[in-house]
Amino acid sequence: MNQKILVIDGHPVYIKKTEGFLRGLTLQNITLAKTGEEGLIRFKADAPDLVILSGMLPDTSSVDVCAVIKEHNPRIVVIVQTGLFTSDETIKNFKACGADFILERQEKDLKPLQDAVEDFLCKSSRA
Repeated sequence: MNQKILVIDGHPVYIKKTEGFLRGLTLQNITLAKTGEEGLIRFKADAPDLVILSGMLPDTSSVDVCAVIKEHNPRIVVIVQTGLFTSDETIKNFKACGADFILERQEKDLKPLQDAVEDFLCKSSRA
């Protein structure tokens, strides 16, 4: 599978954990970005098929990053991983800007993320 995946996450542990998880699913074309600004630059340069976006970024609003990505390419799949303190309004804003999956980040249970990635892979193999 040659899908391009962009992970945007400012947390040094979570970004590496997500990368390792994806590699465990035999996905290899993975780009990492540690800020929203870097993520948007890499998004525009690399044209990924899937973006895994942290619900909190160190430099900008993740909702704004999601909105820019979806405005640029509405067909791209965006998986947002939220934290414990994500408000209902923020989740509503992610839905409004077109996030495809909004998952509560769970350190010990990666099944929701795996299900979302596998859904993306299944749909992209039919396209």
